[in-house]
Amino acid sequence: MNLSLDPKLQKLIEERVKSGRYATAEDVVAAALLTLDQQERFGDFVPGELDELLAEGEQSIKEDRTLDGEEAFRLRKTRRASKKNS
Repeated sequence: MNLSLDPKLQKLIEERVKSGRYATAEDVVAAALLTLDQQERFGDFVPGELDELLAEGEQSIKEDRTLDGEEAFRLRKTRRASKKNS
């Protein structure tokens, strides 16, 4: 597959490769697509939501009752839906 990218996007990709974090331009594009996929599947966090979730997780660990990842995402979706309906 060949793509034509805007010069600004090309520069961003080149900067990521030059940083040493990625070996190739293809690695940068793959990382970007995986991130986009995660955002679309799990949604963006509203301001403060991630901090709230992290605090809940830390408290849960202190209380010795941890959640698995799937359960945590189900709870998050439920909370977000209830906030939207409020």
